[in-house]
Amino acid sequence: MNRHQMREKIVFALYQHLLLNKDLKLLTSEIKGDEYYESLIADLSSNEDKYIELISSLLNNWTFDRLAYLEQAILLLGVSELELNEVSKAIVVDEAIRICKEYCDEDSYKYINGVLDNYESQGK
Repeated sequence: MNRHQMREKIVFALYQHLLLNKDLKLLTSEIKGDEYYESLIADLSSNEDKYIELISSLLNNWTFDRLAYLEQAILLLGVSELELNEVSKAIVVDEAIRICKEYCDEDSYKYINGVLDNYESQGK
């Protein structure tokens, strides 16, 4: 499984977690064995509320709760990857946009791009 496929699996797990309030670690058990992604799951599990607050601060005239669950999941993964700073920011943003274009509404990727770019410009 390549990194893009693993990101998709994490986004779908986050989606289920957000929608059904299921444990994220249980939803991602098939990804075990990859150190980078295990660190992502651990980071997301322990910092979810912090990341939701951070994303909310980056939204213009909008709230995190008003976003579609899939967009929330993509943003949470993107912010977690940016926080871990183990992959270049350009790759993180590109992957988020790619997943968004494939699974979200037609123009959602523009919003995802704007939020993640806004995050980057704050130098966090």
